[in-house]
Amino acid sequence: MAKPGWYMVCYDIADPRRLGQIHRFLKKKGLGVQKSVFFIQRSEKGMVRLLDELGGIIHKKEDDIRAYPVESPQAVWTTGGILEAFPLVMPGRQTVIKQEKKKKSLWQRILGR
Repeated sequence: MAKPGWYMVCYDIADPRRLGQIHRFLKKKGLGVQKSVFFIQRSEKGMVRLLDELGGIIHKKEDDIRAYPVESPQAVWTTGGILEAFPLVMPGRQTVIKQEKKKKSLWQRILGR
């Protein structure tokens, strides 16, 4: 069996009803980090199945869903937001994804931040 990888799923949905459906669906499948961005851990086949399910909800001429493979949620460059404030926990699991403490940049050290 293929090892699950991480994917960053982003969406832009034109209709408020479909937007709610997509958001509720993805909340059950992964980690919500912004209103329309989720990290999901799946095998490649599992991700294809998930995108097929989403394809059944959206209107392909009006809506847009994208999935980008990423090494891990911590590999995505961020500033502020949920990734800075909270550890990540997969839905339905107790495992916390520990964030590495970021080293201060030279400018942060000079400015005392």
